[in-house]
Amino acid sequence: MVGKTKTGSGFKGVIYYNLQKAKNSEILFSNGLANNDMKGLIKEFEAISGDNPNISKPVWHTSLSFAKEDNISNDKMGEIAQKFMEKAGFSLENNQFIIIKHNDKDHRHCHIVANRVGFNGRTVSDFYFKSKTVQWAKELEKEYGLTQVQDIAKIRKTEKSKEFTPDKEQLKETISKTLESKGISSLEELSLKLREKGVEMEILKHSKTGKEYGVNFKVGGNTYKGSDLGKKFAYKALYSNLSPALKIATKIISKGISHGL
Repeated sequence: MVGKTKTGSGFKGVIYYNLQKAKNSEILFSNGLANNDMKGLIKEFEAISGDNPNISKPVWHTSLSFAKEDNISNDKMGEIAQKFMEKAGFSLENNQFIIIKHNDKDHRHCHIVANRVGFNGRTVSDFYFKSKTVQWAKELEKEYGLTQVQDIAKIRKTEKSKEFTPDKEQLKETISKTLESKGISSLEELSLKLREKGVEMEILKHSKTGKEYGVNFKVGGNTYKGSDLGKKFAYKALYSNLSPALKIATKIISKGISHGL
């Protein structure tokens, strides 16, 4: 679960944001509030925050995002959000807050809008609220057995690695075997042969001069620079090995050296 918190000076903007039609919002829970419409909620929040005009940022706005793997219900989401507010110092007896679920993203998430100014005029502290939000989210992950943020990152990194590496290794092997084939004497011929094996080879050229400077290989939805695959797959190495003129020049030079010319 990922938690993020911001504080602000006005309730109008945050209420309009969270209840806009594009978010397909659902109110899961409200406390100390009689209204569900935008204008009514704003008036109620402002009425209580006005009791302590010395507080420049009475708005507390937290978002809680849950992993797809958790498949969390609305009731459980509302319960966790209330527990979060308790940890932050808000209470059912003294504070206004509303929990709103958004249905505009693939992952399940909700927003909490709260009034830092309580019914008794006292204010909930915002001391280190950003780092504490991370701490409280981790505590709730463990308490409710939710997928932990670190675990999600590790899983996705492993999955990406599994998808990525085989493509790359297989590509290198395919190019190497193709280079060993007879009858390939240019980059264009190499490109045609690779295409037959499901590999697209792109020769990169400068837009102004038209001069060739590099190669890309595309396979399995991934694109790799020739130089990233290894030195022998870089443009200069491929061009030197495949260019007939360079091959002849290399042979002449090597013969000349062997005869002491």
